[in-house]
Amino acid sequence: MTRRGCALGCAAWLVVMGLPLCAFLLATQGELAWRRGRGNLEVDRVFLINEPGASGLGYEAARLSGGDSLCARTTVRYFLWRDDEGAEQNADYCQCYSFDATGAPQVTGACGPPR
Repeated sequence: MTRRGCALGCAAWLVVMGLPLCAFLLATQGELAWRRGRGNLEVDRVFLINEPGASGLGYEAARLSGGDSLCARTTVRYFLWRDDEGAEQNADYCQCYSFDATGAPQVTGACGPPR
């Protein structure tokens, strides 16, 4: 077996073995989230949905765009295996922020329509 084949096999093994860990963390904590960027405004989040009318997973991604004010465009996607409402649940929105003297972000309002 070549080195490339061994590396690909090990990577695939790590992914397969990591899936139960991710599922366990998601079941016990209800979400997996990691934040980064200025003011921790950039977010990638996977969350569990267990409501009376819906069950499934949700994914939220917030990305920053610069300028005079800092804006975060957020996209939320739902992957439902039970949906009693049957309506479109996905959302896209944008909020602009400014930073106070301590460096904490403050919402200044909504920005333009989604791209």
